[in-house]
Amino acid sequence: MIRSVTEPQIGGCFGNAMLASVAELRKMTRSVLTIPNRAGTPRIASARAHEHYCVPPDSIFFRVRAIHTNYKGVIIISLGFLLLNLIGLDRSPLVWMDEVTLNDPAKEWALHGRMASSVFAGHNGFDEAYYWQPPGQPALMALVYKIFSFGIWQTRIPGVLFGSGTLLVVYLLSFQLLGSRNGALLGAVTLGLDPKYIESARSGRMDTQCLFLALLSVYVFVRLLQDDDENGPNRKKIVLAGLFLGLAGITHPMAVAWVVALGAVTMLWRNRAHLRIFLWVVVIAAVPALVWILSVAAVGDLDLLRIQFLEHGSSRLSGGDVFKSIVDEAIRYAAEYSLAPGLLALYFGGLIWVLSHRDQFDRAGLGLALLFAVPALIVALFMSKKVGFYFLHPVAILAIAAGAMMSALWEGRLVQRASRRASQVFRSVLLLVLVNVLLAGIIGRYTALAYQWRQRDHRPVARALAEHVSPGSVVWGPPDIWYAVEKAGASLRIRGEPDPRMHDLLVTKVGANTVLPDGVSKVGELGVALPPVFGVVRLRSTDYRMSVWAWTES
Repeated sequence: MIRSVTEPQIGGCFGNAMLASVAELRKMTRSVLTIPNRAGTPRIASARAHEHYCVPPDSIFFRVRAIHTNYKGVIIISLGFLLLNLIGLDRSPLVWMDEVTLNDPAKEWALHGRMASSVFAGHNGFDEAYYWQPPGQPALMALVYKIFSFGIWQTRIPGVLFGSGTLLVVYLLSFQLLGSRNGALLGAVTLGLDPKYIESARSGRMDTQCLFLALLSVYVFVRLLQDDDENGPNRKKIVLAGLFLGLAGITHPMAVAWVVALGAVTMLWRNRAHLRIFLWVVVIAAVPALVWILSVAAVGDLDLLRIQFLEHGSSRLSGGDVFKSIVDEAIRYAAEYSLAPGLLALYFGGLIWVLSHRDQFDRAGLGLALLFAVPALIVALFMSKKVGFYFLHPVAILAIAAGAMMSALWEGRLVQRASRRASQVFRSVLLLVLVNVLLAGIIGRYTALAYQWRQRDHRPVARALAEHVSPGSVVWGPPDIWYAVEKAGASLRIRGEPDPRMHDLLVTKVGANTVLPDGVSKVGELGVALPPVFGVVRLRSTDYRMSVWAWTES
């Protein structure tokens, strides 16, 4: 079992003088992560001693300095991620479907006091109540809209904030499991540079919120398993682990995968006490979901819950050939990282490296592998819709493994028997991977944003549409105009067919091949085309070019 012990390390330029005060040093030392080797002898797995300091590595002075330095590093990384992703947040991405459908209930709750969805009005009771997704994200976004008003910035900033916080949790979990501060920092950096992770954080969805809460629960749970407390498990940690997991569960159903993953990790210890801890965490985690279900039952909406949440959710569950599902998911990973193949190689290379060094990491390495494998398999086997950002849950664990591998290889600890040239080659390859990631992520994104800055501005679209929309009217059209319609005091519908009895105005995307009914005429146009980057590269994203139609016949 992984446990903490106090073990002073004597060294530095004080030399033998330190030997005379061992008793005093023991009072000043900190706990370091130790891992039993196969012989049962504890072995220190913390970062190596910093012999360049003329003080004992584990003295109070060194400890305070190290903690300050390391937390300063990850805080800088998190703040850097936040600030970078505030740039052009209202322009990249363009307003899209999930951003609208997942946040419209929050808008209705904040502005009109009802938990419903106006964009889905007339379908499956959405205009009566919204139970398509758990209430975690709508509740948060309703609070945001209530305090800061409604708009694109308000919708997207929470995802970026949670994305920034997740990097901090990745650092903590990495250090807790693998004992390398440099590796933990590199893991946080790797995830923060991931183009898909950046895209997820900016998307207006709840994925980073769920991931932040889930990984926070995993971190506290791992600490519980590694504790060696004579007085029994820490009850506060049990409550926190369960509470974070429960809040993740009412944010997105993907949290269920982490429940299974924690159960798999618990089995590594084969300890009844740890099994009891896991069961208590699950019981506490179930409380938020139970409160939600009971509140739905209290207002008599169980049928709507069944139709919207259960039946819709079950429609997305896949079945069939297990092997094919796994292969399809592997192909999906390759497609998602087609512009950054070096990053994907780094991810799975890190996982292989951790598993190949089981003697160094013991159960922590196997635990890390399970934390990746279980969510990855659940996504592959049970998610029939191979889109969205669900795969970023296991990718966050891969980033931890990649960071640990990069730290060890960069410092030369794993190539001691190799030539110096081999070490230099590795560092060169790593730098090439970094360039690939930057080009596919930050540099590529902001280059495109600079070229398309004016065309991505949603405000001209809102102003142009306001000339045709009257307050209180109902507009049928794409999710692109959601903010514009609401700002004009009207209401948007995105489902069903255009109907003069239900819709006062029609808006269609240019090039969408929308079949229009008879009796309409064009009254306006919105948006402009996105120019190609460098005059050559055309992005897959659409633009805000739309046509406005009015009824000419009663």
